[in-house]
Amino acid sequence: MKKFFIGLLVLLLALVSIVLFNTFTFTSSQTEVTAIPAPPITDSSLQHFTKALTYKTISYGNPALFDSSAFLGFRIFLEQTYPLVHQHMQREILSGYSLLYTWKGKDEGKKPIVIMAHQDVVPVEEATRNMWTYDPFSGTVKDGFVWGRGTTDDKINLIAQFETAEKLLRENFVPSRTILFAFGHDEEIGGKGAIAIAKLLKERGISAEMILDEGGIITKEKMPGLTKPVALVGTAEKGYLSLELTVEKPGGHSSMPEQETAIDILTKAIVKLRSEPFEPEFTEPMHGLMQSVGPDMPFLQKMAFANPWLFKKAIIGTYEQSGPGNAMIRTTLVPTIVQAGVKDNVVPTVATATINLRLLPGNNSVQVIERLKGIVNDERVVFKKMATLAEASKVTPVKSFGFQQVEMAIKKSYPQTISSPFLVIGATDSRHFGEISTNIIKFSPMIDPIGFHGIDERVSLESYQTALWFYEQLIRELP
Repeated sequence: MKKFFIGLLVLLLALVSIVLFNTFTFTSSQTEVTAIPAPPITDSSLQHFTKALTYKTISYGNPALFDSSAFLGFRIFLEQTYPLVHQHMQREILSGYSLLYTWKGKDEGKKPIVIMAHQDVVPVEEATRNMWTYDPFSGTVKDGFVWGRGTTDDKINLIAQFETAEKLLRENFVPSRTILFAFGHDEEIGGKGAIAIAKLLKERGISAEMILDEGGIITKEKMPGLTKPVALVGTAEKGYLSLELTVEKPGGHSSMPEQETAIDILTKAIVKLRSEPFEPEFTEPMHGLMQSVGPDMPFLQKMAFANPWLFKKAIIGTYEQSGPGNAMIRTTLVPTIVQAGVKDNVVPTVATATINLRLLPGNNSVQVIERLKGIVNDERVVFKKMATLAEASKVTPVKSFGFQQVEMAIKKSYPQTISSPFLVIGATDSRHFGEISTNIIKFSPMIDPIGFHGIDERVSLESYQTALWFYEQLIRELP
């Protein structure tokens, strides 16, 4: 027995030694770069941004609500505001409203890069209009912020890209390689415009060295314990899958209901699905995040990130406590639409529910659907895959051309920033460009935006200044 306890003690000491060794040798591998101070925002540049926000380029779920005049007006605004872009670049219009600009580079033998943004914004719910501090389409500048629908998603990127290109063209600058600017018009409802652009590029045999679209951000607030800002550079994107669940069972008068109704069957299925979440997993971007930010964390968090093989449950427990954190480590499922019934005294015959899933890399839609059917285990619940489907993207390596170029531009634009791989949990237009490049980066150079898709959407003036400077550094320094 004594030998057993001695052996156990030796093993415990060995474990503690390994954990402490890993922790104390867990040092930053960040490239040290001296940031170049960003120039002040010019009055004209700020006016252009705020004016862009006044165009109600809204994507509605109902196609009948589409306002073509807003998109045509926005296109004319771009033509008038950025004359050199339209003089020196070839512009093509696809799907009626999406735009593709080609800026010829010095060396056409080099693969081009694609820089993306989208013109459309989500609607403002009428019931919330009086909750906004300022009119959502006024482009108000107040208290160090630019307020309005589309500030964060995605006109800050689109306008910063146009401003940068126009500025560089005034200097007679020519990029080292060709740059394609792709501006879809319906990203918020599936991205048919981006699909058309990607199809055209594929038909032309274009293979891009990198693609840069919206995605991660710079944050000072979302990494507790860190004293440095973190640039979350999206290297992968979760998949998108929506399913319609339908139950049909004869209804009738509500005064004499059956023991079980279509609504009962459907709600039981939803409760089952919600009660059996997918297992948490550490994807490659999650491992990269821990390696990037871990060395600068307080000691206990640093120890956990240095030894994820031992502290996996603790890390998962922490991330599960918030919606965004939970979405980083598992495939998520949530009901978003439930429909049944036409009158309060009629038991409906048909009940339907839409559930939306965001798939981790490695979880494909076929396997996911089979798992869900097994959980429900009721043939009366009919599963139907809805039209919008995108499998999780491939992971772009941190050693890739795209990550390295974006990381360098970030560090030159914003001082003392930690750069980290990141799993983008939302959907972007770049998911349609997998056949154009395997090197896709998803990053928006803004700092802790507020009100994304919500009330009082806004970005700081510092964010706009950083975005302008980031795109200039990126384009100037392209090899």
